[in-house]
Amino acid sequence: STDRVGYRDWPGLAQVVRLERTWREHGQPKRALHYGITSLPPAAADARRLLALKRGHWSIENRLHRTKDVALGEDASLVHRGAGPTVMAMLRDTAVSLLHRAGCRTIASRLRAHAEAPLAAVALVVDPPAPPGA
Repeated sequence: STDRVGYRDWPGLAQVVRLERTWREHGQPKRALHYGITSLPPAAADARRLLALKRGHWSIENRLHRTKDVALGEDASLVHRGAGPTVMAMLRDTAVSLLHRAGCRTIASRLRAHAEAPLAAVALVVDPPAPPGA
């Protein structure tokens, strides 16, 4: 909605979004309200488009986090001090990005293959493939 935009001194603010979610948990109905803001005007993104963008964002996020947790054991990491967790997260992100750029669809199988042939993994870092369409 653009109703509340005039009340805020926020450069670029075009819409305020309210998303209501309902679901069942252990047989009990649950409800949650989420609020957001966007610089997209209603002509560029109506309610349906904003919902599609939000769902698309979370499907990508969920896919990445699942890969990092299941294939790379992120949640089981014992690195908890200083900059260690941030550095490890960046290394995992880099590994997943390089494998995706190399055309890998299943990260776990490629990791197993690279465990048996570590020089192939080094080659991805030293001479990474061009991004798709480049």
